[in-house]
Amino acid sequence: MEKIKIYVTERIANIIEKDAEGFEFFKKDGRSINKNALLTKLIVNYYNSFFEQQTDLLTFFKSKIVATVAVKENTLNDLCFDLCEKLNEKSAAPNGEKFDKLISLKPTKESQPVIEYIERYCLMGRTLSEYFRSMLASYAALPQDKRELIIFKEQYEAISKAIKEKKRVFITTQWDFDKKIDCAPYEIAHSKEELHCYILVATNGCSTLRLSRVVSVTQLAVDAEFTQSQIQLFEKMKTYGPQFIYKPSDKEVLVELTAKGIDKFKKIYVHRPIPVKVENNYYYFSCANTQIVQYFVRFGADAKIIYPQSVKDEVYNFHRRALERYKKKSNNSMYKK
Repeated sequence: MEKIKIYVTERIANIIEKDAEGFEFFKKDGRSINKNALLTKLIVNYYNSFFEQQTDLLTFFKSKIVATVAVKENTLNDLCFDLCEKLNEKSAAPNGEKFDKLISLKPTKESQPVIEYIERYCLMGRTLSEYFRSMLASYAALPQDKRELIIFKEQYEAISKAIKEKKRVFITTQWDFDKKIDCAPYEIAHSKEELHCYILVATNGCSTLRLSRVVSVTQLAVDAEFTQSQIQLFEKMKTYGPQFIYKPSDKEVLVELTAKGIDKFKKIYVHRPIPVKVENNYYYFSCANTQIVQYFVRFGADAKIIYPQSVKDEVYNFHRRALERYKKKSNNSMYKK
């Protein structure tokens, strides 16, 4: 099959680009984004749900019209189809945006059977380009973590099945092919920013795996078991952020903020830790210590770690290393003013 040209709005094109990068779809060079690989997964994993959505919408319109006026069957179908198309168009371009961004879909061995099925049974008078434009608009309207569940549907369903049946699994990941994990999956959690999905797993301790980095999942004939301390830590991870590394040695953290620091804390939302207590400009936290470091190093002098000493030292050394690099004299005259 030849490439299919799909014209979408700039917003939808940006979301496809962002997801291809965020979900780490790269070509063999490890740098170039492979949008076609993402689109292949999107179509294969989402076409059935999207078709059901469209069918439900048509059924709804038909029931409302039939209950109001007498209409011939052919006229009714055409009218309902036109209404669906107008709604899809409005959803894709709510502010009248132009469909002037081209996305090229190259059919693959995986996607071609699905595309042929859509072409034969789903178009209802539309072109493939129009149908896929509506599908991409529907996909782009979802939060990122929900889009991730679509793209990695196979892994998600395998993990969900193992959790339901309380079985251990054998997982391989794409980032380190030597990283093969025999673990007990506890739950699939979402970051509070709705960015990614994480699998909470028990091995020797408690850890997390990002769903988008899981290549394969094999259910084992071994029951998944969790200690009470593991369950407590998993629940804590769900509350404060599953994307961070939690250690048994993590301690309560006290941070002193300046007036500017308090303002930054209100405005910098991504990965913001949840305080367990606030007293004036003193903020107490009971989350992963790594989260505290990653979040508050952005505040510079407007945040000071009071305790524990280990976290205080880590933030101090972060800024010290940066300062030492700036103090170093560069031999590259091209950057000198």
